[in-house]
Amino acid sequence: MAKSVKALINPTMLTWAREQAGYSLADAAHKLGIDEARLQALEADQETPTFAKLLDMADLYKRPVSLFYLKKPPKGWQPIQDFRRLPGTEGGFSPQLTYTIRQARERREVALAIKSELNEPVREFTLRATLSTNVETLGAHIREFLEVSEANQQRFAKKAFEGWRAAIEAKDILVFVVPRLKIKEMRGTALAETTLPVILVNGKDRGNGRVFTLLHEFCHLALRQSGVSNVGGDRNDAPNPTVEKFCNAVAAAALMPSEWLLREHLVANKGNAKTWDDDELDALARRFGVSPEAVLRRLLTLGRTTQSFYDSKRPVFQKFYDDLEEKKEKSTGGPEYHLAVLGQLGRTFTQLVFQGYHDRYFTLRDVAGLLNMKVTTVPVMEKAAFGLAG
Repeated sequence: MAKSVKALINPTMLTWAREQAGYSLADAAHKLGIDEARLQALEADQETPTFAKLLDMADLYKRPVSLFYLKKPPKGWQPIQDFRRLPGTEGGFSPQLTYTIRQARERREVALAIKSELNEPVREFTLRATLSTNVETLGAHIREFLEVSEANQQRFAKKAFEGWRAAIEAKDILVFVVPRLKIKEMRGTALAETTLPVILVNGKDRGNGRVFTLLHEFCHLALRQSGVSNVGGDRNDAPNPTVEKFCNAVAAAALMPSEWLLREHLVANKGNAKTWDDDELDALARRFGVSPEAVLRRLLTLGRTTQSFYDSKRPVFQKFYDDLEEKKEKSTGGPEYHLAVLGQLGRTFTQLVFQGYHDRYFTLRDVAGLLNMKVTTVPVMEKAAFGLAG
């Protein structure tokens, strides 16, 4: 019964996806287990595919189901820079990272298509900066742009990432958390479009390390520079150390304004001492919702520690990231599946999908496919997406 549900897609996308994947009509039909004439009919809009068959085609062409709902194929995308440092490798993106970036771009196209269908305007991303912009000034402008005050930030408490993410998504910016991708491949990515720009954050980056990555990539958006960032990308042997150092400094200034940090009890009473105990760094990290490394980096910028002391702590911080690479995802004890998916896709994108459903742009099964879940899970997902449950 479920297999007979029709997928109300744009059939021209079937041809485009097949050709982009390098399949002839005959080869694709053979792999899909259907007659060539039937595949031709599907592509010519003479027959509507079932959702089950759409899933088969999406799997064969290595495209997300969401792509097939676009009104037209995605336009050529701007090149994405590699800001990473990959010791001992040839550089370039792995197939998994390449697909992750492509999937994010296609989700953006879907979001734009839904907004167009609903006649909802998309605000242009107007915050701009250059590498000559004053770091402290830009950090303050970012806080003002996102409307995050000291009181707001303190209310984030242990949910600092969720708080900053909500503030960013409220400005028509998509934020996706990427699961199962190694930290050495990507810590964060920015797709610097003028409308609906995108930020990707690696889901393996635990704790408040994600918060710094989020603001770092936000700085890339302000610079209008799409790119992939990674731990260590600000070293002098990295491809773009000037850009990465600038974004690190701006993220720190936005998250830890100098006046606020310097008047904190732990800092104000430190005197001329330039070394910091782990407990002190941890306490400041909790206060600002960042990582201990981010705190120490900011203290270095403000002259409250030395380069040699910061360098002495780097192996400890690096071990933390190395441990993240080795840590395997637990199969139990985590959030329910629909909440995990919501955490990856974000409320902005998820809510748009449901708006498209209620406007009859999608079927219920389409929604399930777009959100990568069973139809029976969709209702609880909707409640969680709109803050009614979960």
